[in-house]
Amino acid sequence: MGSATSASKAPATSVLRPLIMHGLLFVLLMLFPAGLSTLLEAMFNGFDGERVSAQQLAVAYSYTLVAGPLAWLLWRAIRRKLARPCAADSAIWSLQASGVYLVSLIAASCSVLGLLAGLVNRAPEGAWQSSLGTALSWGALCAWQHQQLASPKTAPQQLGQLAGTLGNAFSMLLFALSLVWALRVALLIMIRPDTTLAGPSDLDRLLAAVIWLAGSGALWFWHWKLRRVQEQADGFSSLAFVVLAIAAPAAACLLATAALVSWALPLPWDPAAQAEEFRAEVPMQGAIMLAAGLIWLYHQLQLRSGMHVAATVSAARLAVSGISLALLATGLGMVVNALLASISALPGSNASAEVLGEGLGLLLVGAISWFAFFRPLQPAWPASRGAYLVLFFGASSVVALIALLVLGYRIFAYFLEPGTGYGTLLDAVRGPLGWLVATAAVAAYHYALWRSGRSQRAESAAQDPARSHATPQLRTLVLLAPAGSERLFAQLRALGDLKVQWIRTAGPALDDEADAAVFARINERLATEPSSFLAIAGPDGAVQFTELA
Repeated sequence: MGSATSASKAPATSVLRPLIMHGLLFVLLMLFPAGLSTLLEAMFNGFDGERVSAQQLAVAYSYTLVAGPLAWLLWRAIRRKLARPCAADSAIWSLQASGVYLVSLIAASCSVLGLLAGLVNRAPEGAWQSSLGTALSWGALCAWQHQQLASPKTAPQQLGQLAGTLGNAFSMLLFALSLVWALRVALLIMIRPDTTLAGPSDLDRLLAAVIWLAGSGALWFWHWKLRRVQEQADGFSSLAFVVLAIAAPAAACLLATAALVSWALPLPWDPAAQAEEFRAEVPMQGAIMLAAGLIWLYHQLQLRSGMHVAATVSAARLAVSGISLALLATGLGMVVNALLASISALPGSNASAEVLGEGLGLLLVGAISWFAFFRPLQPAWPASRGAYLVLFFGASSVVALIALLVLGYRIFAYFLEPGTGYGTLLDAVRGPLGWLVATAAVAAYHYALWRSGRSQRAESAAQDPARSHATPQLRTLVLLAPAGSERLFAQLRALGDLKVQWIRTAGPALDDEADAAVFARINERLATEPSSFLAIAGPDGAVQFTELA
């Protein structure tokens, strides 16, 4: 009984102990640079009590002289266990180290770029001391953490690519925001050039934005190219690529484009209000459209490079299709709402015109993008389309049900309590009625597509039952290649109808020429031999093949 109880508690203890130790190390590593940055700021200010108070100094000394040595002692104890870690230890270490790396990278990079931008953007007096102290303290922690992640002795064996993926995501986000800022300031200068004649304020902001753009671009290039995040093919990296590199910029670009289209539509606008909206909204929306469009286009070209598996390409296409369909449905609901509002609108009111313009912009942009990515007139996709159809049918059905409930509530409230402020019955129901029409149409369309696909599969199964019940036998490729062959592994996985297993071997990573030669020889073998095989990649591009049973 006692041995069974101890055996059941052993796994929990083996997970809780490293979780607590790494949690403590994370907290101590957060406190140490925070205190050190305050001390450096005080030193740069000559320990002026008006700039840094005695209480701030006391906290800084405590964080630096207490948390720092404790973090060093705890790290020494943890490092000894990293020599032979179990899977849980390695995963927890990767999570903790990635968190420290991301936080320190954010603090250090923003402080450095803010310090450089302050040189041309007239930063407040005394701001450089704080920025320089933060940059030095958090930058040192970031460099140390990167060294531990890259060292062969302490590099995590589980989730080893997590830190690079998170750093690349932050760098890309910072680059996108800097690009939006720079483009917006440039467009404002083009629209209102007279402000540049009165003083250099706009030019200063443009130079500061260019500094942020150049620094964030260099940081993104370092993660994406030099740290080879571009070649990572694990599940988390693929998910981050689809969500952050495809879906997010696509949504931003389409929304900004819809806003510009709605402004440009020939509707009965108030000229003065339209001119004011042009000055206030068009530079920002245009900057978002251009910046997000460039990032989206670049990553769409990456999908066509063959570095991503077919599942990632399909998921990215489905994500953009879903975003486009959501915009289309939203625009359709707003158009219905505006048309109903125009019936009961007061003379001289522009409310329905504004809603109609926004709805038409969303409808047009969403429809064009949806037709381009979903391609409804082409034959059905693989099984992933079925999950997409069911998902959107369910989501639109839920929204339609909510709209129906709101519609019923508005009708009953209008008759039971006439003084509800809706005016007419049409004013009370036009909002939820527009949503109901749009979501019901989306749900009906996806349900029809799903039923059609299921009928086609049933007919093909009835015509060839043996083929429908047969399970395809995938060939297996066991690749023995050194670390750093992520691109080769991703290219082989993208071939399809092939199960690829990569076993990392010792030795230097393959250069680009050897990588291409290995892929060409394996691809030639796949085209000529139908059996599974083992491929041993040599440093010069040569490949040794062994047939597997």
